[in-house]
Amino acid sequence: MNSYNMAGSSSSVVRLVPAGQEPSEEEKDADLAMFLQEVHKLIETEPEKMTGKQHIDRLFRPGAKYFNMNPFEVLGLHWDSSPEDVKKAYRRMSVQVHPDKNPDNPLADPAFQIVKAAHDRLSDEERLAFCQRICKAASDAVERKRQSAKKKLRKEGAETGSIDDTVPEDDPAKFGLAVKIMISRMFAEFEQRKKQLEAKDKEMKKAAQEEQAEKEFMEALKKKEEKLWEKTRQKRVNSWRAWSQGGGGPKHKMPKVKAEEGDRGGYNAHNNDRGEEYKKDWR
Repeated sequence: MNSYNMAGSSSSVVRLVPAGQEPSEEEKDADLAMFLQEVHKLIETEPEKMTGKQHIDRLFRPGAKYFNMNPFEVLGLHWDSSPEDVKKAYRRMSVQVHPDKNPDNPLADPAFQIVKAAHDRLSDEERLAFCQRICKAASDAVERKRQSAKKKLRKEGAETGSIDDTVPEDDPAKFGLAVKIMISRMFAEFEQRKKQLEAKDKEMKKAAQEEQAEKEFMEALKKKEEKLWEKTRQKRVNSWRAWSQGGGGPKHKMPKVKAEEGDRGGYNAHNNDRGEEYKKDWR
């Protein structure tokens, strides 16, 4: 068994993205393939001894998308580093990759932003603890896989008489490599889950805005209708008063005003009936 199979087994990954919502192979396999090829090229130079150009090149090597998801990897730190280690690494790297120190390198500014983002993520105690939990879960997953592989070899050995249960990950360097791959996979799953939640939150906010707009529109429409009704009601009252002050009766016809809805055949209808009675008496 090699480190790639151990770290790459989906059964050992702590799922942060709901089943069925993981990125497709088409979406991830190009960057992931480059990452898996590059991750085996362990950097022999210690991060604190690297130059600014070397750090910039490291941050933009093949598979950098996956490498840089791990803020500890960006700052060249082990995942159990202390807050003071984070500050120290950031102070050193931010100076080394700063655009002013690398005026002819167009990647200096984006490299500086990557370093700053990693520091911002780890400078908060709660977020630092969360990132360390992801890394610890990855390390535990690789260890469980290692023990499972050894157990399988012992079982097979009992049948063949072999007592060798050695696996590649018994080598600390290969174990560390497997953990590095697993950590990057877990951070990739976390980023995918975060994007899904951000998209869902955006949709909910959009729906809430539309609902609020509809509510405000209906309230404005209601006020407009009430204002218009009040205006026409006053006209009707004024017309009635003018007719009353003029003496009323057939000599002073009351202006015709459109009857209110639900009041057809009201006051005007009554006057019409009186007019018919006058005609009978006159005849």
